[in-house]
Amino acid sequence: MQRPIRVLLADDNREFVEIVKEFIERQEDMSLVGVAYHGNEALELISREEPHVVLLDIIMPHLDGLGVLEKLQNAAQRPKIIILTAFGQESMTQRAVNLGAN
Repeated sequence: MQRPIRVLLADDNREFVEIVKEFIERQEDMSLVGVAYHGNEALELISREEPHVVLLDIIMPHLDGLGVLEKLQNAAQRPKIIILTAFGQESMTQRAVNLGAN
C-alpha cells in the first residue's frame, strides 16, 4: 500500500476545520498531521511534521497565509500549498500564486 499523503490544515475558522478534518480522516490515502489556527503555528507545524500538502487560509491572525508563503520561499523541503479563502480578491490570489501557492 502506498504511504498516505500527509496533510496539514491551517485555518482559523474552527467549524470549517472540523468539516475538513472529518473529510481527511475518512480518506484512506490521506493522513492529517496537524491543525494550525494561525500562521506562526502553521510554520512551526510545517517544520516539525513535514507535510506533503498544506491547506492554507489567507486570512488568519498573527501571521496570514501570505506571510506563511513568504517565510517558506527559501525552505529546502517545501510542501505543496493549496490556498483557501472566502475572500475572493484577485490581487491577493495572484500574490499567493506568485509566492508559490500551488
